[in-house]
Amino acid sequence: MDDKLNSSRKKLFLTFIGLTLALIIARLFYWQILRGQELKNLSEQQTIRSKTQEGLRGQIYTSDGYLLVGNQEVYDLKLDRQNFEGDVEKISQKLAAIIARENWQFQDASDSASKILIQEQIESNLINKFTSQANWPQLAKQLSIQAKEEILALNNPYLAFDTSFARFYPEASMAAHITGFVGRDDDAKNIGRYGVEGALEDELKPRKERGWFHTDALGALLAGSNYQLKNLNGRDLTLTIRRDVQYVAETNLAWGIEHYDADRGEIIILDSQSGKILALATWPNYQQWQYFKYPGEILKNPSLTRLYEPGSTFKVLTVASAIDAGVINPETVCTKCAGPRKFGTYTIRTWNDEYHPNINITEALEKSDNIAMIFVGELLGREKFSEYLKKFGVGQSLSLNLQDDSSTYFPQKIGPVELATISFGQGISTNSFQLLRAVNAIANKGIILEPKILEKVYDQQLQKEILVNQENNQRVISPETAALVTKMMVSAASHGEAQWIASKRYTVAAKTGTSQVADPKGGYKSDETIASFIGFAPADSPQFTMLVKLENPKSSPWAAETAAPLWYKTADKLMILFNITPDLN
Repeated sequence: MDDKLNSSRKKLFLTFIGLTLALIIARLFYWQILRGQELKNLSEQQTIRSKTQEGLRGQIYTSDGYLLVGNQEVYDLKLDRQNFEGDVEKISQKLAAIIARENWQFQDASDSASKILIQEQIESNLINKFTSQANWPQLAKQLSIQAKEEILALNNPYLAFDTSFARFYPEASMAAHITGFVGRDDDAKNIGRYGVEGALEDELKPRKERGWFHTDALGALLAGSNYQLKNLNGRDLTLTIRRDVQYVAETNLAWGIEHYDADRGEIIILDSQSGKILALATWPNYQQWQYFKYPGEILKNPSLTRLYEPGSTFKVLTVASAIDAGVINPETVCTKCAGPRKFGTYTIRTWNDEYHPNINITEALEKSDNIAMIFVGELLGREKFSEYLKKFGVGQSLSLNLQDDSSTYFPQKIGPVELATISFGQGISTNSFQLLRAVNAIANKGIILEPKILEKVYDQQLQKEILVNQENNQRVISPETAALVTKMMVSAASHGEAQWIASKRYTVAAKTGTSQVADPKGGYKSDETIASFIGFAPADSPQFTMLVKLENPKSSPWAAETAAPLWYKTADKLMILFNITPDLN
């Protein structure tokens, strides 16, 4: 009886165990096979997080290793409005005092009353945000570390910061028209504007990368997950400009603008042998970090965008073309220089209404004789003259890594009057860089060099330095022609209108230019001139080629009394910086 009972109980137990195992296996089959993929996906949704990495924008350096444009941390102030407790007006007043000091309008305000008004407006805006419906309203953007520390010192637990990066300029506004700035596109994303920031946006902009990682419920990485920070920074740029040379150019230009009471001005300095831009100073200038304060016209690089008729500086190109073509030599006598030249109803005179019968071309360049230049232009002929000017790069872009570099208008039809006026630099427009490139071809023994602003690029991802190759260079005139024209320019510098300021220590090949300003209504303005002086030194072995240009100098309209002295004042400093030994006793 007991054996049968025990046997029944044993069978019942085994049956129970079997059914239980079958049920477990069925459930496992259901969860792991039938719904396994669904549960796996659900698990991954709960534990896998995505994270986007973004690098920093590439930095910009001078050729001598100084940082021109970098990145620094800035801080956006936000408020935990839902949990905030305290006196809204009191905290707003304290914050406004700190935030106001970072406000450009507050900084630019000329009197205390204006500063108080701006601070009160900031305080009012803060109060509105404290009472807004947003959970985390933004109270201020891009605060400095100093402002952040002052706010942290208030010990208010309801204030917090988001960290980001913004451009900063350790050399202040130095070379602003070269660097450009970072603005916003239509989607409020950072984008380079003007200068190398705009032209080399693809090089400078940071990279982004999105990754997926296993985390716990709090977002911490699970064991076995690996999150590696990558260098996604944009490429660093090293420019050709030298910090010391740029400083001299900007300092002297500021002096010249004030001293000669000019509206605008430029100083551009090239390495004569390589075409590297060593300095570009412009006035008016702007502060890159406050670009929004300035009209668009000031933000553009005037050395590229402001076209002008170069006047007598252009005469060296006329003479160089004619000598190279074999139609004149330095001693050629002008047989049509006894008086004004008439072309139908047009009469063309010299700048001082003085005439020099039988003057030779070297003397004509010294005296900046318009009538003699007409004679040279006619001997050369319109087709040959146009051909040479195009070879000199007049009207052509510079392949320069600066935004706004483009070709300019070149006359398509040149009649007798146009040929006459172009020969002495009126009736044709160019920009400063084009003229400097052309004259530097004479300094470089007849070979034209494309001005170069970018020295090298450093790729952060590859950790590799990439040198920028010089563009192909073309011969414009023969070495013999370049030597002859250089000698004539030396004579023009030492015996021309600016001889009073000529250097007694080193030989300069240069030419003045006082050009009229075209009136949009037709003709030329009677009360404005553009004064310029262009040249290179030392003449026999040029180390630098420089253009100085002043628009509407009111102390004197003449280049010999404004642009030329400023050129020599700058050149004196360059001789020291370049360690050039004087070649005159």
